[in-house]
Amino acid sequence: MRYLSTNEQNEKLSITIYNGQFGLVKEDRLVQSNEQVEEIQYLDVAKKIETDSIIINGVNVLELNYDFDLVSKAKLLDKYLDQDIYIYDKKTEEKLAIRLLSVTDGIIGERIDTKEIVINPTGELVLPSLPAGLIAKPALLWKVPKTPLNQTINVSYLTKGITWGANYVLNLTEKDFHLTGWMAINNQSGATFENAQLKLIAGEINRIEEIDDFYENEKYEDRMVVYSAVEPSFEEKSFADQHMYTLNRPVTIKDEQEKQINFLNVANGTYRKIYEVDRYSTKPVIKIEIDNSKENNLEIPLPKGKVKVYQADSDNLLEFIGEDQIPHTAKKQPITLNLGTAFDIVCDFNEANRYEEDHLEYIEDRYYIHNQKDEKVTVKIVHTIRERTWEMVKTSHAYEKNTSCTITCNVEVEPDVREMVTFEYVIDNTIYIKNRD
Repeated sequence: MRYLSTNEQNEKLSITIYNGQFGLVKEDRLVQSNEQVEEIQYLDVAKKIETDSIIINGVNVLELNYDFDLVSKAKLLDKYLDQDIYIYDKKTEEKLAIRLLSVTDGIIGERIDTKEIVINPTGELVLPSLPAGLIAKPALLWKVPKTPLNQTINVSYLTKGITWGANYVLNLTEKDFHLTGWMAINNQSGATFENAQLKLIAGEINRIEEIDDFYENEKYEDRMVVYSAVEPSFEEKSFADQHMYTLNRPVTIKDEQEKQINFLNVANGTYRKIYEVDRYSTKPVIKIEIDNSKENNLEIPLPKGKVKVYQADSDNLLEFIGEDQIPHTAKKQPITLNLGTAFDIVCDFNEANRYEEDHLEYIEDRYYIHNQKDEKVTVKIVHTIRERTWEMVKTSHAYEKNTSCTITCNVEVEPDVREMVTFEYVIDNTIYIKNRD
């Protein structure tokens, strides 16, 4: 006897979605039959299932097959070549029996009663039954030892075609911000997941290597983060060098559906607007810097995603002012967004002076920054010194050395002011010559 198992028998369903465009489906199903069962047809699996990932607990499976020869008009007609089918005329309610000869270029058949050949007959095609081997939807077919069934089985498998990603909306006011985060899920796996427990794994991984007991409660030592929201929806925990986000309620994810679930609402945080230039800039890049700290209502890990930024205009209407992508961001790691270039700030760079004296080479670099806005701005200069050995002699503004060849300098420029920033440094060419030898 063949036993049919459907998702209506699910006692528990969960799905974990990974950044690598695949998901792990885990199901508990109750199977019951007083008759001797030797085959189980396990229905309602994803069309994009990875068959080498299937794990079954609760029943002894001798042989496993994946049947995916699905019903279609072309396949049905191919199966009925050289067999009898019927043409149903709705007007007369009569059936015309024909032997199907060809379906390559339309329908060609031979009338059973007169042996006449008919081409593309008018009416509905009626097939006596579903041909063997064709199924309405994908199924796993298991051969099991002949026995009655009365147990819960655990089935898990990986499927492609299901993805998730984070996206954010950042609303800026003059002094603070409101950040909203959404988990976006796209299901193209070929299966609907009804009332499933949802987990999302953030991190660049290949696969979780060992999965033994899918419903065992994991133990975590790291503290749990509940994202600040009107009704917190996701809980975040560290997991296997990644981060896991668990939705605190069941969710239905339909096949061919895009779904967005809110996971973050942060209000009254502060930010910095920085205009950044380097030696090649004519217009500064507009950057927003946000401290990922408790004091800023954050200090949480953020999954990678696109951030759309808005700001109210003089009519108090929100306008779109730019977007950027953030990587996976650990807690306490700052957030930096690039929003484009500024219209009313002009930058120019030149090497004002270079001369040699006693094997020492002196260089003076200058930046000219003209602020044509009606407000004071902070401009961050990222200056690269190309020479290998150098020492700063004099500067017009304080600076910070970031790397062996990069310094940064934050300059406040008043409205309608042209500020000049100079760096004078010396290079010892004798050190370079000795190193080269």
